[in-house]
Amino acid sequence: MQPSVASGALPLPPGFVGYLTGYILQHAIRPVREVAVVAALGIMAGLAGREWTTFTNSGLNLYIVLVARSAVGKEAMHTGIATIMRAVEVHHPAARQSFDFSEYASGPALIKGINLHPCLLNIMGEIGHKFLAMSKGKESALNSLRKTLTDLYSKSGSSGIVGGLSYSSQDNNVQSAEAVAYSLVGETTPGTFYQSITDEMMSDGFMSRFLVIQYEGDRPPENPAPQSVPPSEMIKWLAGIAQQASTLRTRQLFCAVPPCPDAKRAFDVFNAECDREIVAAGDDERLRQLWSRAHLKVLRVATLLAVGDQPFDPKVTLEQVQWAVALVRHGNAAFLKRISTGEVGEGTDGGREQKVLDICREFLLPTGKIPTWLKNGQGMKEAGIVPRKYLQQRTQRLAAFDNHKHGHTAALDMTIRTAITNGNLMEVKGDRLVEMFSFHGKAYRWLAPAS
Repeated sequence: MQPSVASGALPLPPGFVGYLTGYILQHAIRPVREVAVVAALGIMAGLAGREWTTFTNSGLNLYIVLVARSAVGKEAMHTGIATIMRAVEVHHPAARQSFDFSEYASGPALIKGINLHPCLLNIMGEIGHKFLAMSKGKESALNSLRKTLTDLYSKSGSSGIVGGLSYSSQDNNVQSAEAVAYSLVGETTPGTFYQSITDEMMSDGFMSRFLVIQYEGDRPPENPAPQSVPPSEMIKWLAGIAQQASTLRTRQLFCAVPPCPDAKRAFDVFNAECDREIVAAGDDERLRQLWSRAHLKVLRVATLLAVGDQPFDPKVTLEQVQWAVALVRHGNAAFLKRISTGEVGEGTDGGREQKVLDICREFLLPTGKIPTWLKNGQGMKEAGIVPRKYLQQRTQRLAAFDNHKHGHTAALDMTIRTAITNGNLMEVKGDRLVEMFSFHGKAYRWLAPAS
């Protein structure tokens, strides 16, 4: 059911969730697989996140962030979910309560919302701006929201309880929430998202709860024939899942989904891989947290796929585990790339130096773009010389420089001095720059070995 014009690197999920993803692609004006996968997994988490659990008794709620450039079709996440929600609601009106497009301003407000609807998918636009506000750490309401989100992720099993709040005025009290499955999907642009993430958000486990799905492509071709009406058999199947969830909830039952033997072995193999990555990360909390919940994400995603295929007697298959592992690896790879290039958190001295050297290398490549303000840029490139102004401009929006405790300029100066000390760069004397290139300003000659 996937249109031939769909863009993206992710394969479709197996089984029914793949069918659901295919419809969302057909529905989209600009079809992108990553967008459709986020929407499909969000729908499944909203309907089935509470009453079914992993075989380890964890709920199936997911936190997913879709990261993609503007104007590539991210709105299909919102429209796809809304279209399917309205269609399912016709067959099972209570399903509407599982989808929430509200924007919660604080932790207490969120707990009140999930007390009303214990299995809930919250769909959020431009989540990067919310993260950016959280990273500033100044508003108590946003700090409480971040704490509540952190707590809710792990409290979705049958025994999970998220604490309430008591105030002097009883009207303001917030009851604790029991056995809730709060899921969150949001979309944002790379610049806003990665700029918002601090080392604290990585190291305290907040970001480790999010499955980051990134689409790195450009604007895809337009779908020549978008499908507005969902297939009736797909909607009836989703309504059946919603009805079964309601039945289990009424009876206060939870269904733990077992894996098939080969699926269990695949789970164990990936769990061991995560252990090795955590050990290899040493004291780098950003990397440790990246892998600390990767196994749990695989468990939850694979189990949702199993519920989608057979809600009455689900079993996780090897194929479902393999696809879930590929999805989590896809998200981790995007994060690792950004961490290594200094675009996440405050970064490290070595990471900042490597980023400056990478920028120098890009400038000196024959295909490297010469900024319009640099009149004799080609000559400087041929001489292996990089202007400081170029480095200033290229690093000014990178978190490792912008979030440095001494500010961007000081971080860049220290990084350049480190590169000079390490024999990778050498400052070119000002009089030679003026004489040879009519350039007034600082510049550095590339000395680093080719790689």
